[in-house]
Amino acid sequence: MHRQAGHSFRKTARIPSLGAKSLSQKYFVSPEVFAREQAEIFSKEWLLVGHESHVAKPGDYFLAAIAGESVIVTRDRKSQVRGFYNVCRHRGTRLKEDTCGYAAAIQCPYHAWTYGLDGRLIGAPHMDDVPGFDKADYSLHRVNLGLWEGFIFVNLKENPEPLEKWFGPLKGKFSHWNMSILQPAKRIEYDVRANWKLMFENYSECYHCPGVHPQLQKVSPYDSAENDLREGPFLGGFMKINPGKSLTMSGNACAAFVGKIENLQQVF
Repeated sequence: MHRQAGHSFRKTARIPSLGAKSLSQKYFVSPEVFAREQAEIFSKEWLLVGHESHVAKPGDYFLAAIAGESVIVTRDRKSQVRGFYNVCRHRGTRLKEDTCGYAAAIQCPYHAWTYGLDGRLIGAPHMDDVPGFDKADYSLHRVNLGLWEGFIFVNLKENPEPLEKWFGPLKGKFSHWNMSILQPAKRIEYDVRANWKLMFENYSECYHCPGVHPQLQKVSPYDSAENDLREGPFLGGFMKINPGKSLTMSGNACAAFVGKIENLQQVF
């Protein structure tokens, strides 16, 4: 264990010495394992789906695919970000097909049932003549949605742990970066034919960096990574920047440092 800036850190490379081993092949190729992950992880945990800038004004929306479900994320007329299952309450038709866009209201392409941006059913042709029919009974099914520093998270589980509690270990850690007001400058997508855990593992270590990212070695030693998050659903920390080096072309910092002044030579 190492001490730095008043926190307790642990070297990631030392974990194998504690007896941890790589997962066996089946966990990366088995359809049964993946189905269980969908049911036990992706259907029950808070998942990042976007940023508030993606729904900058009322009516903006985007779709998120989670555990086999399609979710509409939009901003309503009161500027509240909301999430709904992308399914009409009438016959189960997919409401939106475009991955993102603008809509003054959400209308089903099948029978033209129309919903407000708050999910309320506001129009259903000829249904007002049906005895006992009440629009209030047919609002879109909501998805649990929470915001953290401008980032949008959703959870398909019924009555999940509040996002604020889930993010307890990170409370205030990055607040002075004002991430909620960030705007996307560029979007890069990679279509990778691999199990999600392979990507997760690759990003969680720099053991591969000397051979794959040799230029990075000039800026940050590959073995400098440490974890400063050991509680809750988080794993991560910083890498040290070599003296006289910078991650920017100008050499000037592009964001506030995290924690104390000595952390200027760390990148999270």
